[in-house]
Amino acid sequence: MLKTTLTLLAVNGANIPFQNGIPVPSFEPQTRAQIVLNGEWQKRRLSMDHDFSLAPRSESWLAELENREGGYVRGAVSAWLPHSVPSPENTLTGLPEAKAAETYEDGVWYRRAFTIASKNEGYSYTLKALAISYVADIWVNGQWIGYHEGGFTPFAFDLTDLLLAGDNEIRIRVDNPPWGSRSDTIPAVAGTDFFNYTGIIHDLYIEITPHAAIVRADVVPLDVSGRLDAKVVLHNRGNDAVQVGLEGSLLEADPEAPNFLDSPLASSLIGVPAITDKPLNRELTLQPGEVKVVTFEVTVRDPKLWSVWQPNLYVANFRLTAAGTKTLAQDSFSTQFGIRTVRTDKTKILLNEQSVFMAGIARHEEWPDKGRTAAWGRIRLDLEQIRALNVNMVRTGHYPNHVYTYLLLDRMGLMAMSEIPLWQFETEHYEAQSEKRLADQMWREMVFSQYNRPSVLMWSTQNESKDVWQRLAYNERLVRDLRENYNDGRLLTQSSAADQPGPHDPSMAPLDVAAWTMYFGIFHGGTYYEGTKKFLEEANRSFPDKPILNTEFGNWSSGGNEGEQVVTYEETMRALMEKGTLSAEGEANPDGYVAGIDFWILYDWYVNHNNWIDTFGIIHMDRKTEKPVASLIRRDYGVITQPNGGFGRKLEEAVHEKL
Repeated sequence: MLKTTLTLLAVNGANIPFQNGIPVPSFEPQTRAQIVLNGEWQKRRLSMDHDFSLAPRSESWLAELENREGGYVRGAVSAWLPHSVPSPENTLTGLPEAKAAETYEDGVWYRRAFTIASKNEGYSYTLKALAISYVADIWVNGQWIGYHEGGFTPFAFDLTDLLLAGDNEIRIRVDNPPWGSRSDTIPAVAGTDFFNYTGIIHDLYIEITPHAAIVRADVVPLDVSGRLDAKVVLHNRGNDAVQVGLEGSLLEADPEAPNFLDSPLASSLIGVPAITDKPLNRELTLQPGEVKVVTFEVTVRDPKLWSVWQPNLYVANFRLTAAGTKTLAQDSFSTQFGIRTVRTDKTKILLNEQSVFMAGIARHEEWPDKGRTAAWGRIRLDLEQIRALNVNMVRTGHYPNHVYTYLLLDRMGLMAMSEIPLWQFETEHYEAQSEKRLADQMWREMVFSQYNRPSVLMWSTQNESKDVWQRLAYNERLVRDLRENYNDGRLLTQSSAADQPGPHDPSMAPLDVAAWTMYFGIFHGGTYYEGTKKFLEEANRSFPDKPILNTEFGNWSSGGNEGEQVVTYEETMRALMEKGTLSAEGEANPDGYVAGIDFWILYDWYVNHNNWIDTFGIIHMDRKTEKPVASLIRRDYGVITQPNGGFGRKLEEAVHEKL
């Protein structure tokens, strides 16, 4: 098995993620200088030996690769074809039909030349890749720098010693084994119900910082009174010790700022300074190669809390200067965050100590002509369509979405449930992960890439997996890891199938929220209403002190089935809301225990077996044509969530005007 690359190391009393020899950086965009690697590359497809690609890396592995694929490692470029990065390798027609997306689950080599006009020796260069699917090995100027496994989470490498002033070259070997061909990949199941895209999926760039720089700043709100725990990670990649001053400030984000929904940069949101009980300043020495964590416990006076449709945000600014001076910052870092708390109280989910009902819709991050390659504008339009349906929670597919998705969820005041792509794991898959621990690494990569996002209220460990006892041990392991090593105060849950094994599911025990997909009358027996109602009652008897979350319900709409999709929605919704902590009329229900619902899904999408498109969507793949169920959701969710001033309708009109 290919070894994992991320570990936690204790630094100044805090557990910090390290990967590829450096502390894992923030992937929130900054105003720092960059070498943008998006654009035209060259590619060559190659049928690869997947077992070889997933074998442990060693000198002998690299020698064998040279024997097998030496021409790709360092050969000429005349036989290569152009390819735009980021974008899937799969050819996409964009048509809403079977085989419209090319099934390409195999190997590709990518190559790009780029020029650095001058290389400042006082600076470090970090390659940041937001998603490459599935196994990526990377060479810079002929030197292999390492690998990453997993197509949904970001990673980084230090390129400082490899880049040259003048001409440079990067080559990336990507192998994407077919799902179902091995038991140790994630996802692993042949019938996984979303598309297996190959290639450089998301943005790729090189970030330039001084050797002594701010790696990340993790902010955890501790209560609704504004008490914060902020951990700032510093790294000196230079060969000399440096004395630096770390200066921090907290500012309110201005919701009227022109870039509030137009730019991912936190620094573009800055409003008035927040009033805090103490300064965020420190002077310290960083030895060569040293990583330090500076912890601040600070309180924001009269905090503006982040809440549903009330996206009160703050910006934490940190900068490094030469110690004892107020000169221009040597490095600066900004991150948006929100002050909010989330916990459970028996069967209720409390946001800022108030019961909240999650009226959710799931979304696959996929476009028929772009695949899974996301961009700020496309994500924003999707979320505006969701918001116009009076939704207040988004389940982000079965996998971590682009980092921009969660920045926008923060800014739109939408709650989120984020999940790693363990989809319908069987015993063999859990056994593989108990040894390999790639799932554990993906979990940590997801958490640390979304750490400051107030929109993310819940982490989900898996979707509809089967071996309940293996799943229990796995859930216990992930819960223990988060709570003991990097507790961020969020709720932990999963998305179990209602019939695997049923409402008594023992794997719910270590989790905060008991959650199931509920397809009664379709997959799980019974009828839409009676089956759902009976299941909920039994689940509450099994877990009387846990909130229950419905993570999926819905039906296909193809083949003239749009009317049945409506019936499925109405009957299942009736059963869910009878047990809700909030009634269908929007009134608090003290006897309720269903704290949230999640209709499956916003748009139709391509499925991995490619025999048809999946038509569970509320809206067709064109993102314009609504199905009859959409108006019912807009009406019912509007009553439940009580939008202020008809905001949902106004936003809907604005979205339709754009379309």
